[in-house]
Amino acid sequence: MRILLVEDDPMNVELFESALETDGHEVVTERDGEAGERRASDQFDLILLDIQLPKKSGLDVCRSLRARGVRTPIVALSASVLPDEVARTTSAGFDSFLSKPISPRELRVAVRRAVAPGHAAAG
Repeated sequence: MRILLVEDDPMNVELFESALETDGHEVVTERDGEAGERRASDQFDLILLDIQLPKKSGLDVCRSLRARGVRTPIVALSASVLPDEVARTTSAGFDSFLSKPISPRELRVAVRRAVAPGHAAAG
């Protein structure tokens, strides 16, 4: 599976890439929202998108992608688990939400769930 990871924290990037590549996925990483949005025009099976990013927030990136008709499943990554934050991700068009810190096992399970047959993409 080809996954776009948009994450600015170097430790998270290393952890997520390692967990996903160990499972056999191809991971393409961008470190800010603008670069992530541009890269999302490539073909991916899943987008993992941090909420708090430099240059453009994950919420704005997701809204923009959905407005352009991108149907790829998008998973929000955030350290904030406040109900308002989770609700904002849903209204922005994210398919699901993962709260940081995220263990490699949790990440792999979430990736399988996000692309499971019958999973309806938002937007």
